[in-house]
Amino acid sequence: MKPKPPKYIIEPISKEKCIKIALKRPEFEPDNGATAWYTEDIGIGTPSQYQCKFMIDTGTKNTWVSSTACTTDACKPHQKFDSKLSSSFSNNVPASKIDFGAWGSMSVLFSSDYFHLTNQAKLKVNFDVSIEYNGKQFEELIPDGGVGIPAHYPTVNPSSTLLLPALKENGDIQNSIVSFWYNRKKLQGEVLMGGIDFDKIDPDSLNIISLIEFPSDQECWLINLQSLDGIFPDGNTERILSNVAFALDTGSSQFKGDADFINHCKSVITSNGKFPEKIQSPQRIQDFAYPTLQLTINGVIYPLQPEQYFIQVSPTEWHLAFQFLADCENEFLVGTTFLETVHSTFDFDNKYIILANPKFDL
Repeated sequence: MKPKPPKYIIEPISKEKCIKIALKRPEFEPDNGATAWYTEDIGIGTPSQYQCKFMIDTGTKNTWVSSTACTTDACKPHQKFDSKLSSSFSNNVPASKIDFGAWGSMSVLFSSDYFHLTNQAKLKVNFDVSIEYNGKQFEELIPDGGVGIPAHYPTVNPSSTLLLPALKENGDIQNSIVSFWYNRKKLQGEVLMGGIDFDKIDPDSLNIISLIEFPSDQECWLINLQSLDGIFPDGNTERILSNVAFALDTGSSQFKGDADFINHCKSVITSNGKFPEKIQSPQRIQDFAYPTLQLTINGVIYPLQPEQYFIQVSPTEWHLAFQFLADCENEFLVGTTFLETVHSTFDFDNKYIILANPKFDL
């Protein structure tokens, strides 16, 4: 049975009643698996400090920011929030450590201050102020912090404020939903909290997908990936995966997950190693007979061309966007590698993900 369309689909909400946040990315991205998407439209403190880049992250429950107290090498490249310059900042909890698995760890102070969203909303938020990073990936991370948009209220640290439902409770938005649209050619996009911008999608393409059940200590937005197929230029088709737990993670870039899943994907795509996983100029992606990937989600097919599932790390180099992720047994996830080809909406209250064909001729 297909999910019932939520009211905001039947009676679209005016964009003026939503919170719009500009989304950016660099032309090239590091090969660390993290999203290159970020916004500079979030400020913290009193007066507001807007110097930090934030990712809006559906792959974590943590809301955090680099701070001037962080002096490790991994912290040095980042812009930082200075809590001493904010009259509304408070912290009464000793430092603790957050373990991000293969990504490393972060020592933080559990804190509270005002978040400002493009001058449209101001909300007191509990968040983590980073005072130490461990792990090379944090040094390579383009954003300086992240706003966690988990799929449910986390059982760990229940006193944390989740920004999306908190905005609804505060009356700033009517619905606890967040939508993402990104135009890769123009290197610009948009996050809309509280609604969907129907000017940016084909409304006939809406695909309303219910989340699948997941353990209560996980934060990911998990749906069922019915199938992943490789369609080769000679017409041959090879089934790669079927009926796996699939997370859409805006804090990620590449396909990641279970080692068996990733290795099988790479084997099919490269024709058992016949084609390279890394390409350097003067070679081009088009020089090799890579397949078109075909994802089937809730009965709808989403194609990905080879140029879309390779990431460009420099003007002359491209890497296959598939990466093993520890602690992800029997799961598969993807971030902007796929999400830049669709319009995605994450519905916290109804436990839906809604995909649509985007309009890029705007």
